[in-house]
Amino acid sequence: MLVKFKCKNFKGFKDLLTFDLKSREYNFNEEIIKNGVINKAIIYGKNGSGKSNLGIALFDIIHHLTDKQRLPQNYMFNYLNLSSKESFAEFEYEFKFGKDYLVYSYRKQNVDLLISEKLTFNNKLIIDYDFFDNEKRFIDTSVKKDLNINLIDNKLSIIKYIYRNTPEEINSPITKLVKFVEGMLWYRSLSDGNNYAGFLNGSASLDEALYLNGKIHEFENFLKTVDLEYKLKFLSSPNGHQLFVDFGSGKIAPFSTIASIGTNTLYLFFYRKQFFDKVTFLFIDEFDAFLHYEAAENIIKFLNEQYNCQSLLTTHNTYFMKNELTRPDSCFIISNNQIKSLVNCTNKEIREAHNLEKMYINGAFHG
Repeated sequence: MLVKFKCKNFKGFKDLLTFDLKSREYNFNEEIIKNGVINKAIIYGKNGSGKSNLGIALFDIIHHLTDKQRLPQNYMFNYLNLSSKESFAEFEYEFKFGKDYLVYSYRKQNVDLLISEKLTFNNKLIIDYDFFDNEKRFIDTSVKKDLNINLIDNKLSIIKYIYRNTPEEINSPITKLVKFVEGMLWYRSLSDGNNYAGFLNGSASLDEALYLNGKIHEFENFLKTVDLEYKLKFLSSPNGHQLFVDFGSGKIAPFSTIASIGTNTLYLFFYRKQFFDKVTFLFIDEFDAFLHYEAAENIIKFLNEQYNCQSLLTTHNTYFMKNELTRPDSCFIISNNQIKSLVNCTNKEIREAHNLEKMYINGAFHG
């Protein structure tokens, strides 16, 4: 699980941003906490506060440690903060795997070019590798083995190189790190189709994916939970299979022409949720965009039940800032290059009976 994340000089984060996911002592909604770490978080912020950039920063790691799906347009422009004179961005991830702690940090010139990488495991230095200094290339023999390392440039991560060229060991810190990162999934709940980063490769149409998975009736039942009654069927098309709505009067219409933007948002979530038992870390940006609050609330409740998947949701809507769905240490406010939980935004003691949204509106929380 991700315990703490730091980044500096990346996009809008000129100064050091620290995102701490260690939990506090509360005796309610304990199912959204796992091993002392927040397993389900909701992030609030105004327009331009950095919610989307936080997700993009968190997923920078997939570009050099995995071969999973990428969205290069998120990293192509303004990778480094435009107000800074620094020539590199810095990232640090602290993970907890059972009782083990792993810290991985690196510096980059841009999304493809690494400057250095450092890995510690239970406070033991495993790798400290500088791509531009031959004297600073320490690699512990426990992970290096007999591997002859000869990287020709700084586009290939030393972590990834070792992982790809040595026998996989389940207890190896490198294996633990790469497997977690390979399980990370980001997507944006907006009207931009089946776009995502991490976890899988390729971008099949939702209709074809639903057809191949044979879950059309499950999708019908899913839509019923938000009071949408559709009789669905597939018809062959030149591009595979297309989902239609059967009106029972001899008339049918493509689902895409009937569904609202909000319904398509639910369609995308339904497709994604089949993977959540295998996803290690999920980030949904603007998860409730175009959704009625009840449908969005159902998504939160569903994710709260997915114990193995650590999930982060971003939203503008403070309606979800309530203890029935979350708790004060799992609600975060991002502003002014900082992100803090509600607990750390006030000196007041927050209890289960408190109305978090009312406290927020009345100015009880300060970044």
